Amino acid sequence: KRVWLGDGQGGFSEVAQAVGVTDTHDGRAVALADLWNTGALDVIVANQKGPLLLYKNTVSPANKWIELSLHGTRSNRDAIGARAALSWRDGRGQERQQVQAVLAASGFCAQNDRRLHFGLGPNPQIERAVIHWPSGLTQTLPLKDADKLYQVTEPR
Repeated sequence: KRVWLGDGQGGFSEVAQAVGVTDTHDGRAVALADLWNTGALDVIVANQKGPLLLYKNTVSPANKWIELSLHGTRSNRDAIGARAALSWRDGRGQERQQVQAVLAASGFCAQNDRRLHFGLGPNPQIERAVIHWPSGLTQTLPLKDADKLYQVTEPR
C-alpha cells in the first residue's frame, strides 16, 4: 500500500507507515468519502480475497474545508459534468483557487462521493464559488463560512 502526502510545492512523500496504512491485503478499489461530515475524506478499500477496510481520517481541526453538493435542475440532477472554482485567501493573504468537477466515474471498481471537497488549510478567508453547470449556466455564490457542507441547486 502507498499513501502520498503533497508538500504544497508539487512534491510528494510516501507516508503509509506513518499514517497507519500497514495492511498487506491486495487492494483493488479505493473510494474517498466524508462519511462523518467532518470535512475529512475517509478512505474505503476493497481487497481481492480480503476484508473491506475503512481508514477514518483524523486530520487537524485547524485545517478548514468546504464541501459542495451540487444538484442540477436544467442539467442532469446529479450535476455530472459541473465544474466548481472556489476562491479564497490563505492565512498569509495570498489568493488561492481550486477547481473540481463532478464526475460520473472516479476510479477502478470504485466511486468516490460526488460531493466536491475543498481543503483550505488554516485561517482561510473564503471569497466565492463559481459553478459552471452542464446546461451552460454560470452561478456565483458569495461563500464565507468554512467547515460547512453547502447544498447548491442549479437555478431554473
